[in-house]
Amino acid sequence: MTVNLLQITSSPNHPGKFSRVQPMTPQAAQAEAQRLLQTGLSSYVETTLTLLYSAGVLLASRLPVNERTIRKYHRQRLLDRLPYLGQEIAAAYQQCGLPAPKSPLAYTLGPVGREIVKERFGHPAPGGYLNMPLTRVMHDLTLNEIIFHLAELAKDKSAAFEWVSKYEATLWKDNQPLLEPDALIRIKRGNLEDVYLLEYHNEEDKRGRAAEKVRQYEKALQSGLWRDQWEVETFPPILAIYRDKSVGKGYNDEITANPGKVVFYGRSLAGFFEDPRLWYDFKGKQKASPFLW
Repeated sequence: MTVNLLQITSSPNHPGKFSRVQPMTPQAAQAEAQRLLQTGLSSYVETTLTLLYSAGVLLASRLPVNERTIRKYHRQRLLDRLPYLGQEIAAAYQQCGLPAPKSPLAYTLGPVGREIVKERFGHPAPGGYLNMPLTRVMHDLTLNEIIFHLAELAKDKSAAFEWVSKYEATLWKDNQPLLEPDALIRIKRGNLEDVYLLEYHNEEDKRGRAAEKVRQYEKALQSGLWRDQWEVETFPPILAIYRDKSVGKGYNDEITANPGKVVFYGRSLAGFFEDPRLWYDFKGKQKASPFLW
């Protein structure tokens, strides 16, 4: 299941207050999800839940509903609020070099929301955010900010910018994950479609992790499974974004030693937000744009 970011308008109002909710058993969450599905979901609920099914976790300002509605969804247990204060999230954004957040609170799917997407899409949503340290949550929040930034870049020249869920982006072999990209996006222009895979390295400062990623993608290409599972005719290029330049060095060294067939583009996180159009082609050894628009 995908969500088209070009059809989503972020909330103009951003909640700054906490709302309290009551604990809910798994059985109660299932029953409430079934009740809501039978009653019928509004388009706003569908869009919000589908967006979080792809993203896992988002700031309130990225959700397509206003403050009052977010608080309502929270009380209904469609959403869960992460246990971090606004100043903690703002400080984490600053530390990562991200643009200042417009919202002080972060949300993920609540117990009822998780049951609804599992029923609708047939797969569980990303979870565990309530128990993660903020440093780990920031990996996904940063990745999601990158994707929204790319969507903003593409909106004037594209009809659709589809964000595929993490489960559907995973490449499977014998019911086991062969490759788990951080994200898969489809950008459509008329009858044309460009597909990209994203890898974001948050705090890694080891070249070995990047080299292993290169080997994993080459193995995935050789499997041939991607044609049917991703519904593409050619293996998508990889967009690798990293905070530490040593990760880029790791990509470069491995691709230089073993060029392979997969195309990799690299960009530092700070450089991406300065100019998201210009990347480094590790195989061509030159700056280039991976985008055709």
